[in-house]
Amino acid sequence: MAFFEALERVRKRPDMHLKPAGFVTLCAFIEGYESALIDHGISDGHGTLFLMHFSDFVRTSTGHEDERNSLTTPDGILDLGQLHWQAAITRTEQDDGKTMILFFELLDRFKASHGLR
Repeated sequence: MAFFEALERVRKRPDMHLKPAGFVTLCAFIEGYESALIDHGISDGHGTLFLMHFSDFVRTSTGHEDERNSLTTPDGILDLGQLHWQAAITRTEQDDGKTMILFFELLDRFKASHGLR
């Protein structure tokens, strides 16, 4: 099953595919799906760099393109780089149900802007 087909199934019936159904579980599902593709050398036609390109798109779309992730350590603050798509979405919308809606809206816009189905 192609990646976007899997996401459409999740969108239509999140309670059936995600336990518990919610944004954090959706993110784990997506990361796991893409990781499995990479680990098994499988290409679904969208490339294994989807999440990197999606992160760029989400950061720009949500106004977080200049924000960075950091981690405070005993030695100081460690810069982890640009925000991941999950962090950009949760900084934009904190309500779990609305976060899922925002994710799928951004996914639809990303696919349309890249000519993906």
